[in-house]
Amino acid sequence: MNARLLDFPEHVEKTELIRQQQLIPLAFDSDEGTDKLAWIVRDVIEELELLIDMRATMTIEDFRDGVREQARRLMK
Repeated sequence: MNARLLDFPEHVEKTELIRQQQLIPLAFDSDEGTDKLAWIVRDVIEELELLIDMRATMTIEDFRDGVREQARRLMK
């Protein structure tokens, strides 16, 4: 295995783009995204509690649709 070793400038040229991309924060890494997600989770929990309280007056289909809607909100 006689692979040619890159000199430093060649190495930087080939790896710099990847290194810079790794430094970019992900959307959920920022505090703003975390705060928004926490708010959505709290709101979904409240909506699910309301659905449970109203379950006796709902059809099973409406109840399932309500639960699915809250799941969709979390998965966005």
